[in-house]
Amino acid sequence: MFACPSPPPLRAPTADRPRYAIRLRVYPGLTLVEGDVVVAFTPNRTTKRIVFRLWPNSPRTGSHLDVGRATVDGKRVSATHPAPTTLVLRRGVRARSTVTIRLPWRLHVPRRADRIGRWAGGVRLGSFFPILPWDPRRGWITEPPAQILGESSTSPTADFDVTVRTPRGYRAFASGTPFAPGRWHAHAVRDFAVAVGRFVTLSGTTHAPRRVTVAVAADPRTQVARDVLSLATRSLVKLSQRYGPYPWRTYTLIVAPDLVNVGIEYPTVVFVGPGNFITTVVQHETAHQWFYSLVGNDQERDPWLDEALATWSQSRLAGRLPGAGAVRSDESAMRHVGAPISFFAHRQADYFREVYGGGLDALASLGSPSGVDCALRLYVARNGYGIAQPRDLLAELDRVIPGAAERLRRFGIHR
Repeated sequence: MFACPSPPPLRAPTADRPRYAIRLRVYPGLTLVEGDVVVAFTPNRTTKRIVFRLWPNSPRTGSHLDVGRATVDGKRVSATHPAPTTLVLRRGVRARSTVTIRLPWRLHVPRRADRIGRWAGGVRLGSFFPILPWDPRRGWITEPPAQILGESSTSPTADFDVTVRTPRGYRAFASGTPFAPGRWHAHAVRDFAVAVGRFVTLSGTTHAPRRVTVAVAADPRTQVARDVLSLATRSLVKLSQRYGPYPWRTYTLIVAPDLVNVGIEYPTVVFVGPGNFITTVVQHETAHQWFYSLVGNDQERDPWLDEALATWSQSRLAGRLPGAGAVRSDESAMRHVGAPISFFAHRQADYFREVYGGGLDALASLGSPSGVDCALRLYVARNGYGIAQPRDLLAELDRVIPGAAERLRRFGIHR
C-alpha cells in the first residue's frame, strides 16, 4: 500500500501582501459599473514603476475599462498605456516600502458569456478592476492577454475589502465573506469576483475540514441550485481530504443561464452554467480552489499548472482516469502540454485537447494515481498562497515518483 509522507504545514500568506479597498456601483440596466480601487502595495524588491492590468480591455471580451487620474500616496502621477490591458504609473517604490495607490474607474459591460458579461436578470464581474500583476519571484508580469476564454495572467495573494451598490431589487454575491450589507472581506485571495442579479439561493455547511459555508445563487430559470449545492459540498470535502484543507470560510457558486456547460473560476467563488455536464463543471471549478486559487501560477506562460491539475482532480473525483501508461490514439499531438497559451492562440481545440486531456494523460502515464495525489498534496503545502512554477511541481513528483519529470518531457512538460 502506498504511504505518502506527511506534508509540512500549509505555508502562511506573506504579511506584506497587497491590500485592496474597492467600491463599486452597478447601475440599472447592468451595462455600466463605476468605482474606485485603493491598494496598499509593498514590493519585496525595488521597482522603478507600478503596473496594473486592465483585463476588461482584452481584445475578445467586448468590455471596456476606463481609468481616471491615478494618485500615489495622495499625489498625482503620470501614466502610460503601452497596451490596452496595461497601465504603467511612473513612480518607483523601494523594496519593503509601502505605497497607497488610488484609481477611479468605469466599466462598460457587454452582453456575452465571458468573465465579464450580463444576461437577462444578472451581471457577472470577473477580472473587472485594475489589478497588480506582481510576482515576488519574477517582478511585473506583463505578457499580452490570452486569446482563449479570456484567461487572465496571475496576481499575488491579497486581502480585499469590497463594497457593492446594486439596483433596487437585485442582490450581490462575491468572493470572501459578507460582514455588512453590501460589503465583503476576502482574506489571502489572488483575485475578486462579483455577481449581481435576481437569484434564488440555497446554502449549507460542511467541513473541509474546517467549517465552510457553501452557498449557491442561481438564476431562477436554471433550476439546478439544489444539485449544484450537493455536488459542490461533496467535491469540497473529497478534495480537501486528498490535497489538503480548504483554507477559506466560504465557497459560493453563481449559476447563470448563459454559461451552458461552462465554468469560470475565482478564489472562493465560481460561475457555472446548467447543462448535461454540470457534474463535471462543478467538480472542475471546485478543484481550481486548490490549483490556481491556493497555489497560483502564471496562467499565460504555464496554463497546464492549473488546468491540467484541475482536470486530474476532477477525474479523480469521478473515478475516471486513463489506464496506467496510456496515451490517446493521437499521441503525436500530445507534445505541447506545457506550452504557453500564446502557442494555441489560433488553435483553441488543440489547447483543450493538449492542456486538459494531454495533461491528464501525462500524469496518468506515471502509473501511480496515489503517488500523483501525494505529490500534489506536498506541492499545495509548500506552495500555498504563492505563485508556483513548473519546477516546483516536478520536484514534488520526482520525490514521490523517481524519474517522473524525465518521463513527462515527452508531453512537452519541462522545468
